[in-house]
Amino acid sequence: MKKTILFVVLALVLGAGAWWSLQKNKRKSTLDKLDLNFSVADTASISKVVVTQFPFPGKPVTLDRQASGYWKINNLHKASPVLMDVLLTTIRNVEMQRPLSPNEAKTVNDAMKTRYRKVEIYVKGELYKTYLIGDDAPENKGTYFKQVTGDPYVCYLRGFSGFLTPRYNVTVNDWRDRLLIASTPQTIQSVDVRYTMSPADNFKVGFSGKYFHMDGASQFDTVATAEFLLQFKKIYVERYLNGLPQKSKDSLLATPYEWSLDLVDIDKEKSHLLNLYPTSDPDRAMAYLPKTNEWITIQNRNLTPIKIRRRDLMK
Repeated sequence: MKKTILFVVLALVLGAGAWWSLQKNKRKSTLDKLDLNFSVADTASISKVVVTQFPFPGKPVTLDRQASGYWKINNLHKASPVLMDVLLTTIRNVEMQRPLSPNEAKTVNDAMKTRYRKVEIYVKGELYKTYLIGDDAPENKGTYFKQVTGDPYVCYLRGFSGFLTPRYNVTVNDWRDRLLIASTPQTIQSVDVRYTMSPADNFKVGFSGKYFHMDGASQFDTVATAEFLLQFKKIYVERYLNGLPQKSKDSLLATPYEWSLDLVDIDKEKSHLLNLYPTSDPDRAMAYLPKTNEWITIQNRNLTPIKIRRRDLMK
C-alpha cells in the first residue's frame, strides 16, 4: 500500500514538472514569435548606434565606438562617457512591460506613423537591430516601443520609474563630453596666460627637461607652479553655445578679450587655446575656442584656480 502511494506521489510530481516545463517553453515560444526582444545583451560588441527623430528636424545622431574605447558623435565630437553608459545600459536592459489593448495599440500606431525615433544598433559594423520609440506611456510607466514591422508595447527598465525617451537623445550638443581640458604636469609642455588690460600679469611656464621654467624669471615659486599645473586635470564646459547668433559672435570678436589661456600638451588633441570674455553673470564667463571656432560658457568656480597672475608664482 505504501509503495502504491509513493508511486502515485512520484507520478504527480513528475507530471507537474513536465506540465510546468511545457508551459514555460510554450510561453517562451510565444514571446519569440511576437518578437518582443528589444535588448542587446552584449553591449561590448556594439560598434555604432544611430538615433533619428521623425519628423526629421536635423541630422541623425550617430555614435561610433572608437578603437581607443571612447565614442564619437557624428564623427566630430567626443561623446560623454556618462551618457554613453546610460544609453548602453538601457539598450542592454530594456524589456517589454505589457502588451496593449486593441484601442491603445491603434492610438499608438496612428501616432507613430508621423512621430517617433528610430534606433539602429550595429554590432561589429553590421546592422543588428532596429526599433522605433514613440510617446511616453500614461502614469509615468514606461515608453512605447515597437519593431519596424511589429506591434507596439510598453517597455521599461526594472527598478526605474520614468520615461526612456530622454536616454535616446537626438540633440548633438547634449551628447558632447563636457570635459574640455584634461592635462597633467607630466604631459603639459607649456601654459601661456595673457591679460589684455594688464600685461604685467602675463606669464608663461613650461618645462626645461625635468624642471619648471618661467619666461623672464630666474627665480619663482616652483611649489605654487606645480599646484597651478595640477588644476588642469579637469576643466569642464558648462554649455556649448552653438545657437549664438552670428551678429553676437562678430560683436564679441570685435572687442578685446579679458584673458587668454594657451595650453600645449604632448598630446595635440589635449592642447587648447581659449579667449575669455566677461559677462554680467557673476557665476559664469563666456569663452571662444579658436581651435574649433566655438563659443562656450564656463563656470567661474572652474576658472578661479587657473586665473592667476604672474605675481602669484613669484617668491
